[in-house]
Amino acid sequence: MTPNYSKTDLTITGCVAVDKEGWRLGKGGSYGDREIATFIKEFGKITVVTTLHDLQIIEDVPHQEFDTRIDYIVTPTKIIKF
Repeated sequence: MTPNYSKTDLTITGCVAVDKEGWRLGKGGSYGDREIATFIKEFGKITVVTTLHDLQIIEDVPHQEFDTRIDYIVTPTKIIKF
């Protein structure tokens, strides 16, 4: 029996930090990137959101070709759209 999934329009992921271009830094292991890639493979482009403190927005996050970007950051003081 094949499960019947509804389309996912949005995913909220945890991050250690995000840079000013939307590149995310996780805790290592690429678990967040794999989760996001799985949703995109299954459903196509989805909106990716994270919640952070303002201090967790940094200048630059090193990234590789398989890394994913955030579409929105929600902080206690603002919402940033990339």
